[in-house]
Amino acid sequence: MTVSREPVEPVDGPPSRRSRRVARSTWKRRLGPGMALGGLATIGVVVSMFLSWRAAGSAHPSDIPLGFLFDDTTTAESPSLLLALIPLAFVLAVGAFLARAAAARVVGALGVLAVSGLFAFQLHEALDGVPGTGLSDQLDTGFYVAAIAGVAGLVSGFLPSGWTRRRSASVDDDTAAYEREFYR
Repeated sequence: MTVSREPVEPVDGPPSRRSRRVARSTWKRRLGPGMALGGLATIGVVVSMFLSWRAAGSAHPSDIPLGFLFDDTTTAESPSLLLALIPLAFVLAVGAFLARAAAARVVGALGVLAVSGLFAFQLHEALDGVPGTGLSDQLDTGFYVAAIAGVAGLVSGFLPSGWTRRRSASVDDDTAAYEREFYR
């Protein structure tokens, strides 16, 4: 709950023995560049889950085994690449919409970049023995969307998230009341 207070005038001189300083802080949410770019990165990762990552055969992330990221000759069929992309999209979303969670955006973005990079490396290794094919010919839109979303998420982790902190300070000075009571 946020309580609106009148601005406090600064006190001249050092506070007396009987005075105390009371500091309060509240958080106010506003849309900052880190949150906006983190939200766009999250949307990009989610969209890349529905697009094809490889041109030949129209391979969607649900068709690509997770083991392919570590072994280009894998014969595994499951689990799919979605097992890595869905949690990373969730981490990016948490980082985009929670206060002071820029580290989550960075972790999610680094994960997406790692998945994209490992996929490109293993695809290059698999295509190395096939003459006349290049990596850029085989990568499709989903890969590029995920890679761009990873870079955008990484950049968003270093931008202000949009949460502002309001600080108010007041000095309760009961010295005057004490002196009036003492000298009566």
